[in-house]
Amino acid sequence: MKKIFQNLAILIYVFLTNLFFIFGYVYMTIRRAQSKETQKSFKQKLAQNFSSITDTDKKIIWIHAASIGETYSGLSVAKIILKHNTEICILFTTATLSSAKILKDNANQRIIHQFLPLDVKIFVKRFLNHWSPVLSIFMESEIWPNYYLELDRRRIPLYLLNARLSEKSFRRWNKLKILADRIFSIPKLISCQDNDTHKRYKQLGQSNIRLSENIKYANTPLRTNKKEYEYLKNILEKKFIYIAASVHEKETELFYNLHKKIQEKYPNTVCIFAPRHTETCNKMISLFDAHDDSWSYLPNYELKPDHNLLIVNEVGILGTYFELSKIAVIGGSFDKIGGHNPIEAIQKNCIVLHGENTQNFSDIYESLDKLKCSFLANDTNLIMQKIEDFIVQPNKTTDILENINTIISKKKVVVENEIIDILNSELGEIQ
Repeated sequence: MKKIFQNLAILIYVFLTNLFFIFGYVYMTIRRAQSKETQKSFKQKLAQNFSSITDTDKKIIWIHAASIGETYSGLSVAKIILKHNTEICILFTTATLSSAKILKDNANQRIIHQFLPLDVKIFVKRFLNHWSPVLSIFMESEIWPNYYLELDRRRIPLYLLNARLSEKSFRRWNKLKILADRIFSIPKLISCQDNDTHKRYKQLGQSNIRLSENIKYANTPLRTNKKEYEYLKNILEKKFIYIAASVHEKETELFYNLHKKIQEKYPNTVCIFAPRHTETCNKMISLFDAHDDSWSYLPNYELKPDHNLLIVNEVGILGTYFELSKIAVIGGSFDKIGGHNPIEAIQKNCIVLHGENTQNFSDIYESLDKLKCSFLANDTNLIMQKIEDFIVQPNKTTDILENINTIISKKKVVVENEIIDILNSELGEIQ
């Protein structure tokens, strides 16, 4: 009886996604008109104009990642695989233009990029017929039933690495338990990045799960624009720099008030304001303009030395600004967003401050807090107090930074070993 209901649930899903095929061109055309798609992404998401491979003798491992964070983690996995096997090429699919840019910036002759076609059965078959991967790896929360089912039908091994299942997603899948049982039984391994995800998959009845170290620890540190870094370092010499990173719109007032308080007491400080979304810049700018405060955009090679608020209005360039900063206050944790990944900041030797809403990365923050690499500072006064501690006692940062470097090195080794262990049986078969 369970099998009958599972098949029925799958048929309904396939039917609904096939319906989307009818509206897919309209939907993608609208996104194209809004500049959310390029001509290349538009066609490839509709399973047209596939990328090509130059070395047809090499077998293909397929890695899929959607967001920027997942893409960096996927690249770490790709680099480990390529380092240990010279007979492999990586097909790396992404869903967004910003993720595609990361692949372009990290170009590798053995990594082929293309956009993932929509999860419509005819597109899925066309995609897999073209590429015929010997192994597939999906990152974090990328769960696409038509792809999973077709990979299973073709007996192409699937791994879900650095898996993350939010409470909201868990509740949704729990309501679709019949479908969840079938879909989540397909991966040979669901490698969970945190305790909460591991518990949720276990509650869904999965036994193909493992609690692993977060792959983000093995990510290559964000790139630094050396020319801009040297320019800013020279202009901002002797100033204490901190960065407010991944700030959301509802948090802008908190960071505005923080900046004003710090400036009153320590005018030789500089805040780099880096919103999660560039639209958030406008709210911070309106707050400053309303009070006739001075500010400048970054990147900027004509910076005025007396401007103490620098607003980043591009995405994907935080590496330079983390490297300039002594402290990173991570946004998304002062509102009900759930926080953002602090690893990118600590890899650049930033001491991390955060609010209490860190459930998206709870294990990471808990671990870093215990190791004194990050600190809970839940409001303007507490953030101010922590920053003041490091301004007044600069030597305090030395021990913390040494601790950060040791932790990153150890965790990176653990991640590499775990990925090699997870994939070794498959790589052994296909060499």
